[in-house]
Amino acid sequence: MSLFALAFAKVLGARVIATTSSAAKAARLAELGADEVVDYRATPDWSQEVRELTGGRGADRVVDVAGLLEESLRAVRTAGHVACVGFVSGAAPPIDPRVLFSSGATVRAVAVGSRAQFLAMNRAVEVNRLRPVIDRVFTFDDAPAAYRHYASRRAFGKVVITI
Repeated sequence: MSLFALAFAKVLGARVIATTSSAAKAARLAELGADEVVDYRATPDWSQEVRELTGGRGADRVVDVAGLLEESLRAVRTAGHVACVGFVSGAAPPIDPRVLFSSGATVRAVAVGSRAQFLAMNRAVEVNRLRPVIDRVFTFDDAPAAYRHYASRRAFGKVVITI
C-alpha cells in the first residue's frame, strides 16, 4: 500500500517524505520518486525529522500503514490529515489523547472504499500507467517460501505466486 501511496502522491504533484527501515530501501524509494526518505531505525524520532524537513510545519497528509498513529500525529501539521491504513503488528500501541488533541488533525481509518472510488482509482492507475512494484515472483510449488519471504519483512513491493 505504501508504494502505491507514493505513486499516487507523485501523480498528484505532492512532495513526498517516505519512511523506511534501511538505506537500501531508502535508495529504492528515492528511485520511485520520494523527495526525502527518513530511515526510522537510524532516526527513531522520525516524526521530528519530518517536521524539520517541512520547516517545522509538519506534513499536510500522513499515510500510516504501520499503525504508529501517535508518531503520525506528531509528524502531521496542525489540522492536517492522517490516513490510518493498517497495522504491522497484531496489537496497536495506545494513543495519548493529548497528542491527538494537540495535533488538531483529522484521523481517518481507510479500509475499503466505495465502488465509485475503486473505479476512479483504477482509472488513475490506467491513465498514469502505474504498476505495482514486484519484489519477487515464486512458483505455486514454492508458495511456502513466498510466505516466509513476505513474513520476513524484507520484501520491497509485492510478493507474487504464479499458477
